[in-house]
Amino acid sequence: MNSDIAERETPADVDQKRYPDKGKPVLRPGISDYVRIRREGHAYVDKTGELAQLLNLGEFLFLARPRRFGKTLMLSTIECMYQGDRPNVRDPFVEFTHPIAKVPDERLFAGTSWESSFAESPRRPVIRLDMSAVTGNIPAGMELSLKQHVAQQALHWYRRGLDPGIELMHLRDSTSYPHAPQVMLEQLIQSLKSQSGNPVVLVDEYDTPLLKLLGRDPAEVEPFFELFREFYRLFKQCEADLHKVLITGITRRAYGEMFSALNNLQDCTWEADCGAVCGFTEIDLDRSPLAGCIAVVAEEMDQSPGELRESLRINYNGYRFNPQGAGPAVYNPWSLCRTLTDLTISQRRERIQHLGFPAHWSDSGVSKSLVDALRQQPAAVDPMPFNDPDELDADFYSNRATGLKSLMLQSGYLTHHPARDGQPARLGWPNREVARTVLRDLARAHVGHELPGIGRLRVCLEAGNYQELPNILLDCLYAFPYNIMGDEYSYHAALHGIFLGMGVVPRAERRELSGRYDLAAIVRGRACVFELKYNRSLRKAQDQADRRQYGRSLLLELEQAEDATCIALHVTKTNDGQVRIEAAQRLVRDVDAEWTPLNTGLR
Repeated sequence: MNSDIAERETPADVDQKRYPDKGKPVLRPGISDYVRIRREGHAYVDKTGELAQLLNLGEFLFLARPRRFGKTLMLSTIECMYQGDRPNVRDPFVEFTHPIAKVPDERLFAGTSWESSFAESPRRPVIRLDMSAVTGNIPAGMELSLKQHVAQQALHWYRRGLDPGIELMHLRDSTSYPHAPQVMLEQLIQSLKSQSGNPVVLVDEYDTPLLKLLGRDPAEVEPFFELFREFYRLFKQCEADLHKVLITGITRRAYGEMFSALNNLQDCTWEADCGAVCGFTEIDLDRSPLAGCIAVVAEEMDQSPGELRESLRINYNGYRFNPQGAGPAVYNPWSLCRTLTDLTISQRRERIQHLGFPAHWSDSGVSKSLVDALRQQPAAVDPMPFNDPDELDADFYSNRATGLKSLMLQSGYLTHHPARDGQPARLGWPNREVARTVLRDLARAHVGHELPGIGRLRVCLEAGNYQELPNILLDCLYAFPYNIMGDEYSYHAALHGIFLGMGVVPRAERRELSGRYDLAAIVRGRACVFELKYNRSLRKAQDQADRRQYGRSLLLELEQAEDATCIALHVTKTNDGQVRIEAAQRLVRDVDAEWTPLNTGLR
């Protein structure tokens, strides 16, 4: 191994110094290169067993998952499963003097489910295509970009010491290549096959070039579809020369249009057995390295690992990739890893303890168009699952409002919930992170368009007169997609979003000596602490608030103790969608006082 690399201090070494008794390594959620993870000693949550199961399903596979769900790391891992680490040994442009050290085979999959299989399996060359790098506003520009990307992949193999089968002058300047991109790709496939066996082709973000064309006239988009149809047709034509093809993307939007010529492609998106290919399960959190990270963070937060796990589960778990809700519920890997990393840093940890758990995934991408569509037609999204992928695609392509439901499901803002308590499988929010962020942005958009009840709510909170609060909240809640609000955290999130939309920063799940209250808001020196229950009873909300003395910490922040009020809320929803809100109030300081009922809201 190169001595400079061997002596260089890695992030894992720094972490070991910081937590010498806690073990290493720690998570690095920003790294999606499997070889780099292994070379630098970062934590890796072993998914090789699930990946092997996916690859055994067939030779031509398709899998869609929401953004930031680990698809790129998945493909990088599969690349290594087939070909190991193939470092560069030469450069087509300059004299090559600084080769990167190879990760030894015995280290590459040590401790993973693939360790023995890797030692026994033959190596195969892998061609990785990242379609997010392909751009163009006109078909000719898109074709030129696609050709350049294929040339870059061929150059990778030149750097690794193999003949890509294409003249180097065309790889250095792809505009000089006289044929279509698929012809260049075929030459690369044939050349690699003759040297190392049938290649594996991995395609990442297949739908990105087309998603950038949303909103254009269908006739204008058709030439772009035709370009990619011809490109992907090559995989069918080269079926005998390819060992495996795996295509991934965010949605199935372009699936039928782009792969009509690739009729041997098997869609694994909604297969229950593939549910844990991307994302982390509870079993993953039970094992190293996640279990060790959680133990360290829980100690820093002065709580048990079980308490921390419950908070992480509510906020980030809940995705199921099967119409019946079968298979494991999985955590959003981006949000979970980013949050665990944040919680190892004291300043960020204090912020989380004060303001609640962050929304790393949904904060990075809730689109304005989605929020505007929800604001205009909140009843357009219902909880009925799609019966099959064809129905889902038809819904997405239609001009009907229900197309919004398909978009939200495919992009990760809805998920499948299994049948439970006599109720059939349904669609709903995956977790509190998604619900809170979407409903927060929706509330902010509504405020600018006179959300029903928002003015009355502001007067109610400022005056400390809560008698009509249930009716006012009902007026606000009916502006939200109430058809899919079928659990407690949906209403937590809606209430949270309403306050944020008013410009009031609420305290969510703030920990006190005896527990965590659901929500608190301070408006002009008056504080309200809310304990909310859904389809249970008002008495349960009252008893929990009494038992845990919610809101006591707020008394220290207020000059007048009598301005802190505890409000118990109970939301019920019937099968026909009718919503009822019961509520009662008492002063925070007077735990033994009788609760005073508020007017019941019913609609």
